[in-house]
Amino acid sequence: MHEGHRERLRQTYLEHGASALHEHQLLELLLTYAIPRRDTNPLAHRLLAAYGSLDKVLAANPYDLMRQEGIGPQTAVLLSLAGALMQRRSALCAERTAVNTPEAASRYCQALLAGAKYEETYVISLDKRRTVLHADKVASGTLGETVLYPRLVLECALRHGANSVILTHNHPSGNPKPSSEDVRTTRTVYDALQTVSITLHDHIIVGNGCTYSMVRDAVLSSGEVPAGYAMVAEKEK
Repeated sequence: MHEGHRERLRQTYLEHGASALHEHQLLELLLTYAIPRRDTNPLAHRLLAAYGSLDKVLAANPYDLMRQEGIGPQTAVLLSLAGALMQRRSALCAERTAVNTPEAASRYCQALLAGAKYEETYVISLDKRRTVLHADKVASGTLGETVLYPRLVLECALRHGANSVILTHNHPSGNPKPSSEDVRTTRTVYDALQTVSITLHDHIIVGNGCTYSMVRDAVLSSGEVPAGYAMVAEKEK
């Protein structure tokens, strides 16, 4: 019975693509490759209930996944690997994206950090037209903090031949307001980049459906920030 159901899911996916399947069906189908002899439908529903969405399931730490009933190491690695591959593909597709407006920069940062359960920091290297050359993850931490080394930011910017960069990180708490350490680190990074004539356009903090801009709130003062580039913390509609 289970095998017939699985085969129908596979055929639907092969013939019509992922859009033809509901979120729980996609997860159910993925789970069959780690759990070949059990009905994966109840587990798919439990995971979605626990994490809230398929994106968040795939972004979860594998050790956290293994705390869920029915998830062993093989299944946890499969789910985590699928999420990592999706993130890498998204990053590759996002390269050459222009972030020359406040809205575009905010959307890019939110997409980059979507589903991140722990605090992560990225350096977004830009060319002179403010087109994305590359986005590098330079730090990851706990639910409440991460450590960013200015040297790593500088190395990323120089490696990609950046004319300017945007820093971005998330606050898993949902509140994008910067801590005093966020402000100190941003100023240190700004000073380090200035020594090699690279502009720090902004540091955007991503919260729950909203962003905080250090340029907009005058925490970061850059004489080279283009007119109209003061970021707007926008609530997603």
